[in-house]
Amino acid sequence: MKEYSCDGLIVRWNPEKCIHAKECVNGLPQVFNHNSRPWINMQGASPAQIMKVIDRCPSGALSYQEKAPESSEKNASNERYASIKVVKNGPLLVEGDCRLFNSDGNEMAEGAFALCRCGASRKKPFCDGSHIKITFDDTK
Repeated sequence: MKEYSCDGLIVRWNPEKCIHAKECVNGLPQVFNHNSRPWINMQGASPAQIMKVIDRCPSGALSYQEKAPESSEKNASNERYASIKVVKNGPLLVEGDCRLFNSDGNEMAEGAFALCRCGASRKKPFCDGSHIKITFDDTK
């Protein structure tokens, strides 16, 4: 997990959860640029703009936390029931208040994450974007 911070905002990126949906890169290319190092430029947009784009991250690989004291109140009110969305020719997107445990009972993930449906992921049970490479078709 990598952290980036500026102007009262902490952004976290978990590369193990990333499915390369490019919501971040397409949403704010001046902030999220995979050709730059570091690849997240916190000076590229306002905290509000960055949070808005991170909210579109389908896998939960990107998350944020406001440094302001009122953020804990906001986070508590934003808790949601778990929901699972089937992405056409893609993964299962799990969102909301959810925890995933392995067969030994150890927690593997919490919050938003993407689960592989194509069988080609090298990070099972998580999606790694392999469905794109193998042109997964969920109608077959």
